[in-house]
Amino acid sequence: MTQPIEQLIDIYSPHWPGRILSVQPGDLRLFAPSGIADLDLRAGVRPAHDALGGRPADPMRAAPLTEPAGGAVYIQGQPAAADLAGLMRLLRVDAASADYAAFLARAADPLEDRYLTQLRLIRVPALIGVYQALSPDETRLFPDQRLTIGELVPAFIADERQRWNARPPQPAAAPGEPRVQQDLAFGFLVENAHYGVYRIWSRVWLLPQ
Repeated sequence: MTQPIEQLIDIYSPHWPGRILSVQPGDLRLFAPSGIADLDLRAGVRPAHDALGGRPADPMRAAPLTEPAGGAVYIQGQPAAADLAGLMRLLRVDAASADYAAFLARAADPLEDRYLTQLRLIRVPALIGVYQALSPDETRLFPDQRLTIGELVPAFIADERQRWNARPPQPAAAPGEPRVQQDLAFGFLVENAHYGVYRIWSRVWLLPQ
């Protein structure tokens, strides 16, 4: 059996302690802006965060304008470890990093919410530069996680796979309703590649029987 993700890393409170912030790092309804061009920190301009439905649905327009790689990738439910490592390289994710805060949410209605569990990772540079949740001096005291990002991604997938296999049997479709089978899949999103804001989630996909 795999360990629950909450036992493998430290999960942070949605409300950042000790500071009044205009945008909470743990507010999973919002998405970080991409790139460094969106942020004019010297002028004191706050980054604009996208609401849950704020990013364009057009895949051409949804590409990060200020970064060479990133965006959202949807993957099947049992990816090989080598494939995940390759994906991290292609998306320019610093897989060796362990300097991140993690925020976890579980959906009340997975089909409506379009996720089962989502995990957001915000590295120290983003906690400073995007959220102003840490001062540069405070980074010396900020603890590293027990898993690097590269280790966490397959651990999250294994935990969600175990949860999925342990779920109660699904009721049969009523007469006249379409017969579909639910299966597990995943998504990975680079919210900001420059500062290091990432999100991974499990999701349900439906295949007709």
